[in-house]
Amino acid sequence: LNGAAAGLGMVMALYSDFRIASEQAVFATAFAKRGLIAEHGIAWMLPRIVGQAHATDLLLTSRKVGAAEALAMGLVQKVVRADDLLPQALALARTLGSEVSPRSVRVMKRQLWEAPFQSLGEAVALANAEMFTSLQSEDFKEGVAHFQERRSARFTGR
Repeated sequence: LNGAAAGLGMVMALYSDFRIASEQAVFATAFAKRGLIAEHGIAWMLPRIVGQAHATDLLLTSRKVGAAEALAMGLVQKVVRADDLLPQALALARTLGSEVSPRSVRVMKRQLWEAPFQSLGEAVALANAEMFTSLQSEDFKEGVAHFQERRSARFTGR
C-alpha cells in the first residue's frame, strides 16, 4: 500500500492476506464523511483486524491514519520505505510461490475464514480431519523429502 487507501480502497486492503505499507501510506474509511454506511463488509472485517475500539474510531470519525499508526493498531503488518515496498512485496510473493505448499495455504486460509463461526471443538475437529488428509498429500511427502534432501521444494498443490 503506497499512497491513499480510502473507502472502498481500504475495504479491498482489508481483504488482503498481507498488508505492507510504505511510509507514505494513508488510510481512511471516509464513509461517514460522505453520508454513507460501512459498506462491503468493513464493519465485520475491521474490528477483527484492529479491534472494536479502533474500528469504531476509524468508521465513525473517518479520520486519516498514517502508516505508523496503522502499524501500531495492526491495520498493516509492516511499514517500509517507499523505495523498498515493491521489492518487499515481490520477495513475499516469491516466498509464497516457492517455499510453502499451495495446498497448505489453501486449507489454512479456509480455516482462518471459518474459525470465527466455529466453536473451539468444531475448529479442532476440522483441523484433525484436515491433518489426516494432509498427511496423505503429495505436498506433505514433498515437504519431508525436500527437508531431508536439503533442496528447494517442488510443491504441486496436491
